[in-house]
Amino acid sequence: MTAVFEDKVVVSTAKTKYETKISAGKHTWVADEPKDKEGTDLGPMPMELLASSLGACTSITIRMYADRKEYPLDSVEVHVTIDKRSPEDHKFTRVVVLSGNLSKEQRERLLSVANACPVHKLLSGKIEIETNLG
Repeated sequence: MTAVFEDKVVVSTAKTKYETKISAGKHTWVADEPKDKEGTDLGPMPMELLASSLGACTSITIRMYADRKEYPLDSVEVHVTIDKRSPEDHKFTRVVVLSGNLSKEQRERLLSVANACPVHKLLSGKIEIETNLG
């Protein structure tokens, strides 16, 4: 099976507390922890990055579908929360806000399209993580 995501993400943390530099191709950004957790608060926490991945993928997938179908979608806003019910049990909640002159049927279709986003499928399936020393 070939990987859908072929580019490597490189993440590094030096001696600047928890400030973590992330790069993927030509893009770079920062993750961190808030000051009350001894971080420098220069970027979102890792769980916020995970939630943002789900939200971004949902929003982009809806936008792509609406554009292809020529739906009158002005904008998409996705609110994501992660409820940690126990160390092994988590629940993602998405609230999708659709703006535009959409019919009830179009709105319902776009909501169902949200579940087709690749990150949703990834997080809903079986996940295996292999870790090696380099």
